[in-house]
Amino acid sequence: MKKYLLTLVILTISLKIFGQQDPHYSFFMYNQVSYNPAYSGTEGMVNVVGINRNQWMGLDGAPQTSVMSADMPINIGSIQSGIGVTILNDKIGFENNFSAKLAYAYHIKVGTGLLSIGVDGGMFNKAIEGDWQFPDEAESIFSGKCRKMAFDMSGGLYYNVGELTLGLSSTHLLEPKLDYDKDGKTFLARHYYFTSSYNIPLANSLFDLTPGIILMSDGKSLQADINISCLYNKKIFGGVTYRNEDALSVLAGFSIMNDFKVGVAYEFGISKLRKTNAGSFEVMLGYSFMLEHGKPAQKVRSVRFL
Repeated sequence: MKKYLLTLVILTISLKIFGQQDPHYSFFMYNQVSYNPAYSGTEGMVNVVGINRNQWMGLDGAPQTSVMSADMPINIGSIQSGIGVTILNDKIGFENNFSAKLAYAYHIKVGTGLLSIGVDGGMFNKAIEGDWQFPDEAESIFSGKCRKMAFDMSGGLYYNVGELTLGLSSTHLLEPKLDYDKDGKTFLARHYYFTSSYNIPLANSLFDLTPGIILMSDGKSLQADINISCLYNKKIFGGVTYRNEDALSVLAGFSIMNDFKVGVAYEFGISKLRKTNAGSFEVMLGYSFMLEHGKPAQKVRSVRFL
């Protein structure tokens, strides 16, 4: 465990960090605005989603992530578009990251589908707490508190045609630098995302099957999450996600009064790190509604909206 934490220290306070993965989620299909601003407003309704993730439970200094995102369509004359907002707090060891971003997406009809082009921008604050200690150690890693803020932005494309969705995006486009003077330097490495899903209506109209995938890379490593979810009666869903060489997730959820949804997920580690923790746990809460006459969200056939 100490060896693992020491690795985190070296990665965080070295003179330059050559890349660090963004937080990942079992419910990545419900949180697309946070990594692809082009998703904003594409579902034609107002969506608010909150996710809380406790990763590697039982491991001191393990990541704890909370994210809230919201998006909705807007029309200005003949211009169809969408707006979104994401607020993220991600804590790991002595490091705490906070970001807040506003997104805008321009929608274009392409054939029978919808193409969205989006961009977001906002602030990213990285705080390093010098009072944090190794487990069972008497002294702090280093003294003092360091906090730096930088402007951050992302861009992306999103295409939806029939039952198929495709997304391509990049976060930390400008790779903003954070200079802690004598304590060292770091920067936010650019990350690249590809997402896709396809809704499969089954012979029994009460069931819908949706396989999906998200690929994430910082240019040096690649992470792939492959999910398959089943929606029953537009109200209850369950699914399984495999993350390459890292974890296997089981997730489930249901809707309450049509517009509210609740989901939980548990990840079983499959890497060597599984011996040091009790897995990862995630909770998702969401609220979705139509702008016109308060139409219920479950009329949309997708595990994204129960």
